[in-house]
Amino acid sequence: MPPKAEAAPEVKVSLATPDDISQLIELFWATYKGPGESIFPHTDNGRKWLERSFQNFMSNSFYRPQTKIPVVRNPNGRPVSMAIVHTVKPGQSVVGKSWKTRWSRCDDLPDMSEEKLAGFFEPSAKAHHLVVGGKEGHVFIELLTTKYAYRRKGYATALLQWATEHADELGYPCYLDGGGRGMHICEMCGFKAQDVERRYGGTPPCVPMLRPKKDS
Repeated sequence: MPPKAEAAPEVKVSLATPDDISQLIELFWATYKGPGESIFPHTDNGRKWLERSFQNFMSNSFYRPQTKIPVVRNPNGRPVSMAIVHTVKPGQSVVGKSWKTRWSRCDDLPDMSEEKLAGFFEPSAKAHHLVVGGKEGHVFIELLTTKYAYRRKGYATALLQWATEHADELGYPCYLDGGGRGMHICEMCGFKAQDVERRYGGTPPCVPMLRPKKDS
């Protein structure tokens, strides 16, 4: 069994508010720069789409997964690490075009391409569905990112622990799309890679990872 991940004791997690949205956008753009800008353009319309999306995340809805954005802030109070965490109730969809209700519409924003957004979200959603199905409630960590200058400080671990504790309170499993240098952190927080390649029909664009629900 791998050692349990531990966040640095001084790391404090809080929830983002509408006042943080402009800084969350900058953090998001820092994650998707270079090739990622073709999907998430760093333009006025790209900003408008993200503003809508973060506003959507912070609003209440009975028809789509409820979303929270836990963050770690620097000494000046600016978010420098964030997660986008959805509580998916039984029967709520996370596949196909559900990203449009989870994030926001883009048909009135010329810089944004629905085709490119679909190409980004929908292949991962297929793998997600193969792991948790469409009926089981679960917590879905859709994004976990830390500003480069603040990495290796335990911030990602603290956010993962926040999300998994939230899942445990609900009695839900927790799902995320893994990959790259963050895999070991996910594993230390109890996530295990799921083999869906045969059912997926090839190699998915991410590594589907599941943390089982806590034993009652």
